[in-house]
Amino acid sequence: MGETRIGRSGIGFQIQTTISIKGEPAPDLFPNLLEMEVEEDHHLADVFRIRLAILQQPGEEPWLFLDDERIRLWNTVKISVTLSEEEEVELIDGYITQIKPHIDPDESKCSVEIWGMDASVLMSLEEKIKDWPKKKDSDIAEKIFKSYSLAVDSDTVENTEIVHDDKVATIIQRETDIQFLKRLAQRNGYECYVKGKTGYFRKPILDKNKKQPVLAAHFGEETNLMKFDAKLNAQRPISRVEMHQIDTIGKKIDDAEITKTSHDQLGRDGALSISPPNSIQSRLFMKHAVATGKPEMKRFCEAIFDEAQWLIAANGEIDSVAYGAVLQAKNLVPIKGVGETFSGLYYVTSVKHVFNTERYVQRFTARRNALAPSGPEDFAENGGSLPF
Repeated sequence: MGETRIGRSGIGFQIQTTISIKGEPAPDLFPNLLEMEVEEDHHLADVFRIRLAILQQPGEEPWLFLDDERIRLWNTVKISVTLSEEEEVELIDGYITQIKPHIDPDESKCSVEIWGMDASVLMSLEEKIKDWPKKKDSDIAEKIFKSYSLAVDSDTVENTEIVHDDKVATIIQRETDIQFLKRLAQRNGYECYVKGKTGYFRKPILDKNKKQPVLAAHFGEETNLMKFDAKLNAQRPISRVEMHQIDTIGKKIDDAEITKTSHDQLGRDGALSISPPNSIQSRLFMKHAVATGKPEMKRFCEAIFDEAQWLIAANGEIDSVAYGAVLQAKNLVPIKGVGETFSGLYYVTSVKHVFNTERYVQRFTARRNALAPSGPEDFAENGGSLPF
């Protein structure tokens, strides 16, 4: 297994990274590794970028790596990281999609960048026109994922329950498979993505019992959060989402209304605890969507309502050595030391892992649908106190 030690903190602490190409470790890349980035995102494909120094060499291949058979479009690349004694965490398993050499008069500045994406890139190549009669959105997701040999089960593809009645409307696909699935996911309030060899089509997992290690700012020896910025937006929450349409078969008007989120509240005070002055209530009508009946109308309204409740958006930078863990997107993380309003559980929406010869930095974005911690239980692993 190819690996390198790129940092340490204290006795015995190590950061090890592994790059495998076409299933084979590539430890010879590391002496020439200038920088490597892997980015995970809850809406976009996971991507990687590897920048290698290239040197002139004697023989039939004058530039190191430029004509290497491993550095070819569509070769598979897997990148993982291990911190100290923790288990190896796979960051990405994808394909090379771009190769960018840079030749400079100063040979020490010559390099090649290798760019790639996760397996969803294969789902983005062919636009299709196809009908999907009498199917649930989750049935469609399962069938498409399986057509790319991606694993699915009841935990990764969540049942959407509603079968689309072709007497009312038939789902028509007019885009690539991944664009189509993301469109279906959005209207259900789901996330759609590929991780490794598995396809996911489900609601965000907001399980408070599956928290990542705490991020701490200005907290003495526990400090691992080097930068933190947040925005609290009063205009984002919506108190009511409505949809009204004519049932052409029953010859009547159907109505749907959502006033409560289906997501777990990640803090003491929910988004709707902040109300505009003069008893004004924010309301939104869904005007450009067609549903097959009231259940689907409610699902559409719920998806819009849930998304609007994320009133805090944050971003930050982690000292990975001090943190001692790999932060992962699409999971919860507690943040403390940033004041009562902004401390508490966050849903991590993206993480960019940046490796170079000196350090490993993790930059993240996250969001919350509530203010302040729910209580000491949000930080139970760190003594159960309320750290503001």
